[in-house]
Amino acid sequence: MAENHFDLMVIGTGPAGLTAAIYARRMGLEVAVFGDTPGGNLVKIELVANYPGFMGGISGAQLGTMMYAQAQSEGAFIPLARLDKLKYEENEFLGITEAGEQYRAPAAIVASGVVPNRVDVPNADKEGIYYCSLCDGPLFRNKNATLAVLGGGNMAVHEALSLANFGKRVLIIHRGERLRAEAALRKAIEETSNIEVILNAKLLSFCAGEKIECVTVALPGQGNVDIPVDGVFVAIGWGADLGVIQLPVKTSAEGFLKTDDKLMTSIPGLFAAGDVRDTDLRQIVTACADGARAATYAHDFLREHVKKRRSS
Repeated sequence: MAENHFDLMVIGTGPAGLTAAIYARRMGLEVAVFGDTPGGNLVKIELVANYPGFMGGISGAQLGTMMYAQAQSEGAFIPLARLDKLKYEENEFLGITEAGEQYRAPAAIVASGVVPNRVDVPNADKEGIYYCSLCDGPLFRNKNATLAVLGGGNMAVHEALSLANFGKRVLIIHRGERLRAEAALRKAIEETSNIEVILNAKLLSFCAGEKIECVTVALPGQGNVDIPVDGVFVAIGWGADLGVIQLPVKTSAEGFLKTDDKLMTSIPGLFAAGDVRDTDLRQIVTACADGARAATYAHDFLREHVKKRRSS
């Protein structure tokens, strides 16, 4: 097989993409996997406590590295390079990396995951706003810092628990009446002395000079309140990472890829797996399940593809 030609291209090196690569290789497919971070967004999770088989939990980075190593051991080609574009021409998918290298395959699985939603309020472009506690939390070690986390879901709580190791005081600022995070995470917050929760807080703006100095929120019965902070970590949800997909593929109103019962998108031969897909549950275990299913259905598609080609 030509060096740049594969049976299947997988876009994404997170749990869905790496699982898809493992299953596809075990079914005999030549697979190329694109992405620059083993484990994808797993590296942002300090402790994964709900993935089966790891009593006491495992760090996201370690779990991602193990998945990556397993996909490699099965023979998947993983250049640790991101695709810049995914197109369709001459009855094949064409993937072009940021370095200009080209790869072709008759089938592809989009498992590119999600990217964090940004805030759109005054001074949101100033220094001091972050989107990854494990990446940037250590900047505040031993600085007696007050850190704010915007959001109320599982990721916001994960961020706060991580930041509690670096900041003197961590504030979870949430617009709702209660946190949406699962019960086990809410309990972990209650047991962490330097984390406080501020509810019913509508974000209005950031006050800043050269960098963020405070968060301005509207609180019931108090009006607009300035909360002094040294850094803000944003965890207000996610959007599908579809920047490389240059194809007229159908998405949901929220921008996630729509798929049929075999995880195929509106474009024949293009499948989707994991968080990038329009699904009701985004967890590591469901991403892995998606990856296994997408690889299996891609294998079936390719078998029919070859059959049709031989009979034509």
